[in-house]
Amino acid sequence: MSGEESRVAIYIDFDNVVISRASQVRTTGATATVAIDVLLDFATRYGRLIISRAYADWSVPKNADYRSQLVARAVELVQLFPASGTKNGADIRLAVDAIEDLYLHPDLTHVVIAAGDSDFVPLAQRARRLGRTVVGVGVAGSISKALASACDVYVDYDELLDDREKAEAEVAHDEPARPEADVGQPRRPYPLIHEAIRGLDAQRPDRDWHPLSAIKQQVLRIEPTFKERDHDAGGFGELLARFNGQVEVKDNQARLR
Repeated sequence: MSGEESRVAIYIDFDNVVISRASQVRTTGATATVAIDVLLDFATRYGRLIISRAYADWSVPKNADYRSQLVARAVELVQLFPASGTKNGADIRLAVDAIEDLYLHPDLTHVVIAAGDSDFVPLAQRARRLGRTVVGVGVAGSISKALASACDVYVDYDELLDDREKAEAEVAHDEPARPEADVGQPRRPYPLIHEAIRGLDAQRPDRDWHPLSAIKQQVLRIEPTFKERDHDAGGFGELLARFNGQVEVKDNQARLR
């Protein structure tokens, strides 16, 4: 744990997230789509993402629809076979894999559990006893209070989604409309920059300003294929200057306004 760079693993109970999201919006008419980037970008706030796994029966169409997005973000898809016949199949497999990873990777500093099920309480407790920081993410309405209490940090997926949507709306008039889910297309730059600075704020809460080099490094953690030229910019500083209403830059450092 003495390394300077935090190393993060995220485990997604994908069946749970998809079902919980569909149940949540059933009476509102809102889309039940799960924003993959929102979950993974959040995990990256805490450091370098070295393990990312999603657990589901990928033969089910509602899960299979997300496969290309998950693979594009280098998420390992763990197949859960319906022949197991138990609702807890994902919980058990996820927990076993996570505990194994904790022992195989002693440099792992953060464990992110994307689920709301109280069955993951023992996993959270064991990870904390082993000295890891445990972060939970759940969909409102399906969050177990016991699991939230067992984590060092627990956040509502809807809060993350609202934060992303606000970031998108702030610069919607300055950037061409393009769905984040377009695989193979460069992601819009401001949401990446916004998320990168939020990540540095989480990693270094003692700092109000962050070096531009650190912000770009964090952007590359989120999106390794990021290039300024894909956004018609000659450099990172030039790109940041486009968003001076949202990002304050001074002496090669920046912060969100």
